[in-house]
Formats: sequence, structure tokens, C-alpha cells
Amino acid sequence: MAGLFFTEAQQKPDRFYVAYGSNLSLERMRSRCPDAEAFGTAVIPGYRLLFKKSRTGYYATIEQDANCYVPAAVYRISERDEELLDRYEGCPHYYYKQQFRLSVTRLDSGSKMREKKWCMAYMLHEWRGLGKPDTDYFRILEEGYAAWDFDTDILGKGLADSIGNEDARKYLACCRKG
Repeated sequence: MAGLFFTEAQQKPDRFYVAYGSNLSLERMRSRCPDAEAFGTAVIPGYRLLFKKSRTGYYATIEQDANCYVPAAVYRISERDEELLDRYEGCPHYYYKQQFRLSVTRLDSGSKMREKKWCMAYMLHEWRGLGKPDTDYFRILEEGYAAWDFDTDILGKGLADSIGNEDARKYLACCRKG
């Protein structure tokens, strides 16, 4: 981050960010990005959800897969928010940024915007190993998917694609008990 102080322009939400992991939580986004505004939803076509190794555990990421899609919350964020997210996500060491041109459905009207919007997402580097996320983290994702009315089967598939079908079945049975 360049410094402790930001100009008014740097605090004005002027870009789109798509969240598919723990930033689906409005509370978490508010604490991480003070200028962020929940704007809408989108689908990232041709990508699938996976869980990969980062510094402190296994976290959500997306990778190309022509037969899949990942639902995402769309936020308008400021330059300051993006710098804060870069630090939080460990960009560029753990996550890197990818731009997507997406059809966005607005929260305020429920209508799809006429033009596709450029939206930034964070993705873990492809060479990072697959694995099992912490159950508390996975519950945060389940809550986020429920809050945004996303298909939770995508979470289960992402888990199965990361740790195998049998281990995912056991994990989900245990995770949903506790």
C-alpha cells in the first residue's frame, strides 16, 4: 500500500470485484473493504470451484473448466479497497488477479445490465496443491452461498473435485453435524 492516507477519489467505488469465497459474506467484506458496495451477482462461465493450498490452509479458487460455472457476488470497490484486498489475499504471492467480462444482474433492480462489465477476481496459482478446507471456513462459504441464493451443490462439487468423492461425502457429513 502506498501510504496510510487516501484521497477522496481513491475511496470512491469505481471498479467491479467478484467474490466466490469467504468474501460472499457482507460482514467480512465490510471489515476488509470499507468503501465496498454490494452491487449484484454474476456467473463466471467456463470455470469451476476448487480448494487449494495457501499460506494458512486450503481456500476457494477457480480454474478453467469448459463444462462448469461459478456463481459470484459483484461488489463495486475503490482503489483503496483493492489495495486492502491485495494485502488480505496475499497478491501476488498466493493469489493473482484475473479480469473477466461478465453479465451482471443488479441487486437494486434484479435486471441484467445491458453491457457486460469488466470484473476482477482473485485466483490461487494453478500449481498450488488441492486439499481439504477447514470446516469453519467451509461453513462461511455455505452461509455465503445461502445468503446470495447460489446453488450449494457447486460447493460440494468443488470439494469433491479437490479431495475426492468419498472424502467429500465424509467431510460434508461431519461438517454439517458440528
